[in-house]
Amino acid sequence: MTALEVSGDAPLPAVGQRGRTTIADRVVARVAAQAAAEIGHTGGAARQVAGMAMGRESGEGLARVSARVDGHLALIEMRLTVDYPVPVRTLTREVRRHVIERVAGLTGLEVRHVDIEVARLLRGRAGGKRE
Repeated sequence: MTALEVSGDAPLPAVGQRGRTTIADRVVARVAAQAAAEIGHTGGAARQVAGMAMGRESGEGLARVSARVDGHLALIEMRLTVDYPVPVRTLTREVRRHVIERVAGLTGLEVRHVDIEVARLLRGRAGGKRE
């Protein structure tokens, strides 16, 4: 039996009649957070409640990301820390490009918008990609 056959002799229904695949917002957010970490010189940001940071901005972990999926479009917001003295504009441009590329490649969604908030510049961390 091939991948396109259903048990027995019945072929699969036509493409438009097979159903649909839905990708949850949290899945897109997780892919985007991992993509940002792949660039290096970025780190996680403390959680915010009512505009106040809860915890230290240590840069550990992944960026804080929220995503909204609407049909085939994705909108992403991320909050991260950046190693100092890395050029912030250049780094965020690279993060945005990589996030768009990875989310689109892994989910098939069109990423329409990526907002990046740099929560803090962190001095004294080892540069480059962190393992």
